[in-house]
Amino acid sequence: MGWGRALDRGRGIARVLIALVSLGVVLAPGSLTRAQSVGVRVPILSYHAVDYSYSGYSVTPEQLDAQMTWLMQNGYTVITLWQFWDAAFGSGTLPANPVVLTDDDGWTSAITFADVISRYGLTATYFINNVSPLTADQIASLAQRGSIQAHTVDHAHLAGMDFDSQVAEIAGNMAYLQQITGQPVSFLAWPFVEWDDSAVQAAQASGIIGAFSEGGITAQIGALDPYHIPRIMILSGDDLNTFIAKVTGS
Repeated sequence: MGWGRALDRGRGIARVLIALVSLGVVLAPGSLTRAQSVGVRVPILSYHAVDYSYSGYSVTPEQLDAQMTWLMQNGYTVITLWQFWDAAFGSGTLPANPVVLTDDDGWTSAITFADVISRYGLTATYFINNVSPLTADQIASLAQRGSIQAHTVDHAHLAGMDFDSQVAEIAGNMAYLQQITGQPVSFLAWPFVEWDDSAVQAAQASGIIGAFSEGGITAQIGALDPYHIPRIMILSGDDLNTFIAKVTGS
């Protein structure tokens, strides 16, 4: 290509970029366009305890550290739950290889979870109930390091409860968390991965816009029910190869 043609091509690209910027389009390195984001499968990882209990739902701090190291070394970008939501149900876009981190139940080891991921500059969403052993100060501290969202008052078996009791469980938890953090609570993780139609209606009536379950599969943008978004539970027995298989869907 001659210098004149190259210069004309460069000017043409520049005009396109200027036009996109004038329309408010932000072109982040490695980011996907809105059209490219549709169909992307986002692993939403679900953790519970980070300790040495070796219970089925726990991981050790060393396991968690190795998992975060692998994500960072293999080009994954941890995004917030709101970034995921905006891409899934709004007009947002995604970075390449997005992944979401969540921690359920509000055990005191949530502090350890936050400490480990913060070494990598990462953030997470914490689904916390009112009966969590975390103090209000600890919950407020986590809110400065991530997002605090709903998990019902008593970690309740919502399926089969009457509608008013379901609303009390969800709305009471939201009010408790919002009073502590001063931040809106818009999402819910279903305790025990249990719900029924009435529970979904109760969540909607309480102001919940999206709810998360488990399921062990990635969340595919463009093919999601906002009240039954799947996550992938990370367990004590998951060695690094198992973790990689869960994240990549292989």
